[in-house]
Amino acid sequence: MMKLKTTPLEVAAPRSSGLATKSRARLLTGFTLIEIMVAMSLFAIVAVIVSGALITVSDVNRKAQAIKLAMDNVAFAMDSMVFNLREGGNYGCASLGSSGTPCSPGDPIVFESTRAGSKRYIGYRLNEVGSIQFSSANTIGGLQGGYKDITSSEVDITNLRFFIPLVQGTQLVPRVTLLIEGQVPGKTQTNFYLQTTVKKI
Repeated sequence: MMKLKTTPLEVAAPRSSGLATKSRARLLTGFTLIEIMVAMSLFAIVAVIVSGALITVSDVNRKAQAIKLAMDNVAFAMDSMVFNLREGGNYGCASLGSSGTPCSPGDPIVFESTRAGSKRYIGYRLNEVGSIQFSSANTIGGLQGGYKDITSSEVDITNLRFFIPLVQGTQLVPRVTLLIEGQVPGKTQTNFYLQTTVKKI
């Protein structure tokens, strides 16, 4: 009986390609200086853009808050005038009972108030630095020395005018037309214009 002689097969190991060798070498060496510089440049550009946007948003928010505070202050001053004018009478420009023409710039409006059953005299005027002022006294003469600011320095009032129509006959209700013009100073100036008419109750 014949015996067959077998020889084991030899499997050759696969040769590594040049691309795999380069990739392995790159993983071992890290990034090059040029790649790091490009990445840092892109990061700096993005940071500058984002910072500029944040600064712009902050400025817009700050301006909006300043305008809101200024207009709240002007609204308070107007509410004060409307409230007192509505319960007053005998309106006049600089003196009681002078009606029919607009008050001259700087002239206060003067009127009587009988709120709470006691007669008092009230005056409103615009001073030389752009603030609305209020005064109340038991006598006409006491008004002049008692004027106090009711608007803040953040608001510049450029015009405060009162118009008192001439009332003829007993059926016409005394009334006053009030005009306020001004601005909110800042990098971007904001102008405002307010007008209302008040009737005696």
